Amino acid sequence: LLFPDPNANDSDIRSDTALTAEMIFEQFPLLDGTPGMDDAVNQLLKQRTSVADSVKCNIYNSPSTIAPTALCGDAAHATGGVSGQGCNSALIDAAVLVDCLNENYHPLENDENNALTKKALLHQSLQSYSNKQVPEGLALYDLSFGNDGKTLPIFRNLRATFSNAIDTLFGGRLGIGKKPLRTLLASSLDSFTEIRRDRQKYFVEEFPTDEEF
Repeated sequence: LLFPDPNANDSDIRSDTALTAEMIFEQFPLLDGTPGMDDAVNQLLKQRTSVADSVKCNIYNSPSTIAPTALCGDAAHATGGVSGQGCNSALIDAAVLVDCLNENYHPLENDENNALTKKALLHQSLQSYSNKQVPEGLALYDLSFGNDGKTLPIFRNLRATFSNAIDTLFGGRLGIGKKPLRTLLASSLDSFTEIRRDRQKYFVEEFPTDEEF
């Protein structure tokens, strides 16, 4: 219903936004009444399947004026399979979100404003999650797409090309070079931000510090 064959001519399915909205609200009741949902449903119906795309968001939590909502995984930082870290990064998002809820969501049972307190604590939890994971998502985006069309100065470009060749040939064996990026991402326990900062020589722009984030 949501993603028919993009080459098909059945426009009736794609034009039934009311039915699609009804299905969404049935699965996600908190979204009912959220401003902008009509536009969101129309955008959803216009999406094609099996098209690799990228997503880069600078915030993963909803504003306090609407229902507490968080973005995780590809909804927050899709790289189209370039990095091979889509599943891993989504699982990390979920784990960090749980940690943030455990740290911040502690409503009191005898609170007279319990409903408002719960909502405020949820927003606080999601803000904490966003603060922690936005740098990770941006770092993964950089590691996946490099300079995204920008070019290093000639000397730095030659140096980065040489270093990359050494890494590919030796992969850290015999103490020469480092593991290739794909291998590093799949085997290292370092965060994406740590890996991104360690590979600054390959990038035109400096990665923001924790204070800048």
